[in-house]
Amino acid sequence: MTVDLKARLTLDTRPAEQASTELSKGIKNKIGSAVAAVGTANAQKNTFLVYGNAGVNWSNTDMGAATGSNDATRWNITPGVGYQFNNHLTVGLQGGYGSNKSVVDAITAPAPTGTKTTNVNREWEVGAFFRHTQSLTGIFVMWTQLDLGYISGKATTDVVTTAANGVSTAAPQASDMYNGFRANITPAIGMNVHKGWALNFSIGGLGYRTATWDKAPTTENGFMVTFGQQFNVGVSRNIGCCTHKHRSHHEPGMEHRKHKKSSDEDDE
Repeated sequence: MTVDLKARLTLDTRPAEQASTELSKGIKNKIGSAVAAVGTANAQKNTFLVYGNAGVNWSNTDMGAATGSNDATRWNITPGVGYQFNNHLTVGLQGGYGSNKSVVDAITAPAPTGTKTTNVNREWEVGAFFRHTQSLTGIFVMWTQLDLGYISGKATTDVVTTAANGVSTAAPQASDMYNGFRANITPAIGMNVHKGWALNFSIGGLGYRTATWDKAPTTENGFMVTFGQQFNVGVSRNIGCCTHKHRSHHEPGMEHRKHKKSSDEDDE
């Protein structure tokens, strides 16, 4: 009877032991997944990066009621796609389109005599980019991107003159086209949101630009510092990470590989 009782007790407690073991392994797997999720916050080796940035900056100069004003607005969008060779380096193609508009309203006595000049510059770009990503803490990363691109655009000027009697006269529109090259370095902060999706924020950068005009055979060169003069918000997506139930969470970081080794030793 004693033997039978022990056998029965052994059979009855085995499911509990299995449940405890499975629960323990489940907790380990969850911890491993959480650690791996931190790893996916960085650029992921052998994956693709798709991003899009949008920026806007503006300025207003009030020259007084008797003189006039100068308003300027600029916006741009810059999408890109690249291949991430390792956890830090991404290389790819980038492009963009933007518009720069300024309105100078010059008033001369007696009112309403004056001249309103509207300059509009529309430009597109295509080229390559190189991005270096560095993990910070938690869900944040810092990256610096170098853009090299061919640019082409068209500038137009419209002038409207108002006489003392209030009659306005518009001059024929003047226009010219240009082509050139641009290089830009932009530091930014990325915040990983969910499964490879991230929000990116920057407040400007450093740049160099050269352009040659068609009608007026002149070449312009200039360096630009835009820190604090513009605000950019972008969205990016790592394609290739977080796409499978197991591999997506297991490949990215050394943290998980260490955990997996420890788990294998525990199973042995």
